[in-house]
Amino acid sequence: MPAFRYSARSQQLLVSGVVQAADCTAAATQLLAQQLEPLTIDPLRENGLWRSLQPLWQRHAMPGVEERILFSRQMYTLIHAGVPLIRAFQSVREYACHAALKETLGKVIESLQAGRDLASALAAHPQIFGTLLPRLVRVGEHTGRLEDSFQQMSQYLMMDRDLRRRIDTALRYPLFVLCAALFALFVVNYFVIPAFAGLFAKFGADLPLMTRLLVAMSHFTQTYWPALLTVVIGGRYAFSLLTRTRKGRYWWDKQKIYLPLIGSIIHRAYLARLARTFAMGTQAGLTVAQTLNMVRESMDNRFMVQKLATMNERVERGEPLTQAAYHSGLFPPLVLQMLAVGDQTGNMGEMLVDVADFYDREVAYEIEKLSATLEPILIFIVALFVLILALGIFLPMWNLGSVALGRR
Repeated sequence: MPAFRYSARSQQLLVSGVVQAADCTAAATQLLAQQLEPLTIDPLRENGLWRSLQPLWQRHAMPGVEERILFSRQMYTLIHAGVPLIRAFQSVREYACHAALKETLGKVIESLQAGRDLASALAAHPQIFGTLLPRLVRVGEHTGRLEDSFQQMSQYLMMDRDLRRRIDTALRYPLFVLCAALFALFVVNYFVIPAFAGLFAKFGADLPLMTRLLVAMSHFTQTYWPALLTVVIGGRYAFSLLTRTRKGRYWWDKQKIYLPLIGSIIHRAYLARLARTFAMGTQAGLTVAQTLNMVRESMDNRFMVQKLATMNERVERGEPLTQAAYHSGLFPPLVLQMLAVGDQTGNMGEMLVDVADFYDREVAYEIEKLSATLEPILIFIVALFVLILALGIFLPMWNLGSVALGRR
């Protein structure tokens, strides 16, 4: 396993050492788990051929959430320690592991040296930094608390990452079971049932209805499997093309919220992200209209983006935020009441943080309930497959035994 030399900050103390990890991101994750703020991560040995080939597959890949969390935490640590801005970016760029991020940081440094402000330099690369960080940085530049912008961004990314991981963990086991069941069904249809079909035809026995259906399905699979594969791949490609269009993406994003079993989880997860982003903008001093624009640009659900755009139009016409939220139809009555209280007391940011925490707990509860709900459904599906195969294969075998004994 590769080794990396690092320098990090721990309670205002600089520490250094060597850590073994699969790559720079994994090394940074290990340091963060040890409550260390990574400053530099330098590979001890690096194969020259690997170094020359690495940009070929990393050039067009965007940095993942781990790289962005590491970048935000490094920038917060360096700026908080009093390191000049350009020197801080140069230090982060020098030891950045991701090729696209490293190249973009070089462009940001050039923009800063040319006299541009940091928010504009970051906003020129939305595919790397998104739309949320430049807005937070602009507020930080105006208030003189630039390091807080990067700290808020790292906390937001970590919470969003943890939420996605919980959802993926809850869905991983059911998807694995379903894929295994479908694979087993394909193997039985393509290899097992044809062998039994030849045996049944040899004895000339009358087959039950279930067995005839299984044999017909097996014959259909063997004969038309290229067409079935084409339909599956073509359907997946057509769905991908549909979701790339504006209307298709809007339709699918709306349907995701109303999917059975997981729709409520997705909806609550989006609302948690919405509330947390809104709280960040409010606490940073942005107006309601500016915050709604920031939230709208940070969402990746077209249905909710349109609802937020409608809310923004109502707010710009002078309508209170609570009333605009009510007409959007996105928020349940409990959240509307909390928004009303926050608007009346002037503590909208703190109230939205409470809303985000509430939805985080709701998502965690729904995920636990999802696992408990899916287990009996999966057991029923697997039992149904076993029952069909048993009735279709073993019952005719008993009949074949009787036929063989009768022929003697």
